[in-house]
Amino acid sequence: MIDFLNILLDKLVNILLKGSLMEIPNHLKHKPIVLLEDYAKMDGIYNAKTTDAQGLTIGLAQWNKSNGKELSAKVWRYTGEKWSRQSEELPLHRVLDLASLLCASISYAKNNTLPSHGDFQARLIKNPELLQLLKDSLEDEENKQVLEISLKRLSDYLKSLGY
Repeated sequence: MIDFLNILLDKLVNILLKGSLMEIPNHLKHKPIVLLEDYAKMDGIYNAKTTDAQGLTIGLAQWNKSNGKELSAKVWRYTGEKWSRQSEELPLHRVLDLASLLCASISYAKNNTLPSHGDFQARLIKNPELLQLLKDSLEDEENKQVLEISLKRLSDYLKSLGY
C-alpha cells in the first residue's frame, strides 16, 4: 500500500512540475544527500528532451549496512512516466576509477600508449577495429567538446581540493 501511495505521489508531483525542475525522489532505498537535478540539460551529447538521465546524486547506498555510512553515486533515469529501475548506482570509488579509466583511454587515443599508475593496470583488447573505433570516437569533435567540459570541471574540483 505504501509503495502504491509513493508511486501515486510521484505521478502527482510530476504532473505539477511538468516543464519545471524534475525532483529526484527521496523515499526510495538510495537516500540522496547531494543532488544535481535537471541533469538532462547538461547530459553531454544527449538532447534534454530525449535523455532519460534526469539527475545525479551522492547519498546513502541502497545496499547500506546498519552502520549507515556507505555512500554511493546514482544516475537517476526517468522513462517519462516513472523513475526507472535501470537507474545506475555505484560505490564512490568506482565512479572515480571509471573516471581514471576514461582518462587512460583518452591518453591512449592521443598518444597511442595506455598509461598505468601503481596498481591501476588497464589493458587493451586485441581487436584493432575496436581500438580504432575508440580512437575515432574520442577524437570526434563533438565528443571532445563534451568531454572537455566535464574534464575541466573535474580538474577544477580536484584543484580546489588540493589534488
